[in-house]
Amino acid sequence: MTLSRCSTRSFDNLDQEMEYLVSELVEKDKSVRNCVLSVMKGDGSFSWSGAAGIANQDGQVPMTKDTPIYIASITKLYTATAIMRLYEKGALSLDDPMSRYLPEQLIQGIHVYKGKDYSREITIKQLLSHTSGIADYYTEKPKGGKSLFDLFLEKPERSWTVDETIARARKDLKPNFQPGTNASYSDTNFQLLGKIIEAITGKPLHIVYEDFIFRPLGLKHTRLIGRSEPQLAPSAALAEVFYKDRSITKTRSNGAYWADGGIVSTADEMIIFLKALNEGRIIGGDTLKLMHQWHKLQFPLQYGYGTMYFKLPRLISTVMKVAPLWGHSGSTGSFLYYSEDLNLYVAGSINQVESRSKPFRLMLRVMRLFNRK
Repeated sequence: MTLSRCSTRSFDNLDQEMEYLVSELVEKDKSVRNCVLSVMKGDGSFSWSGAAGIANQDGQVPMTKDTPIYIASITKLYTATAIMRLYEKGALSLDDPMSRYLPEQLIQGIHVYKGKDYSREITIKQLLSHTSGIADYYTEKPKGGKSLFDLFLEKPERSWTVDETIARARKDLKPNFQPGTNASYSDTNFQLLGKIIEAITGKPLHIVYEDFIFRPLGLKHTRLIGRSEPQLAPSAALAEVFYKDRSITKTRSNGAYWADGGIVSTADEMIIFLKALNEGRIIGGDTLKLMHQWHKLQFPLQYGYGTMYFKLPRLISTVMKVAPLWGHSGSTGSFLYYSEDLNLYVAGSINQVESRSKPFRLMLRVMRLFNRK
């Protein structure tokens, strides 16, 4: 990962520097049509939110800090938090097999590896940590076939159900390894976790989000797409999402994105959530520590229970003065992270699928500004 050099321009304050980072990204990178960024110090000594670009190309609607965004896989952090709330309440054990809560017809044969069926043995902990080995319904391809993301692009008007996404992993794809022996990112894991939450609570997933997270934290612009409405009507339409030069916004509402990636929010409200999670206002500190049992995933990311850990090698991080971050990223270019070293929260999105590194480069530039202070 390479970082662009910080500008040599002079600024009167941090607000101006933040504004420049966002506007420069949209101006210089033609693949980024819009960008939103929110930054907050944990002690409240600094807070800034801003945006640049066009949120809706057809209506040429400007992007603002309050424009709702598809947070994509950051949803996994909310789903994991709901699971950990149920764990604290004694409603489940992390070592429970998913078969204790899910119907046989949903999971039977979803993990048959080297002739052995592990489907009934996979635990909640393995789903949370992406160590189940279950195939990723979204990015993996059946032999001679296409990924589901490719199919979404071919037929953006088609609707999908959550059960269809799970069925794809069960019928069309093969597991990657024996449960608990490796790690491989799989959206299917979190679809199954959403089903477990519903089975235990007897409530739809969006109601559980509202009860555990949205309502207690006063998140009035956050919702599960297609399932719930925000407490306050949004002042603007959702920001468009692009894959290279193509708008893929329609696919984000096709019914498939759910416990794995279906939440819509704002950059500010994402920080409210992460700050509350970090400060023990949703789950206890010991429970959060459980979520932070890191293992390797995809460099430079490690994974815990529904949460990512970004850490560069010591030599690089020392030279570049880059502190570790924990939180989560999303395929839409969304990001939500906390730096314990800097006591700094960073959230936003570039609403562009084609590059996973650009959101990190933006965050690291932000962090380098605070390292100077």
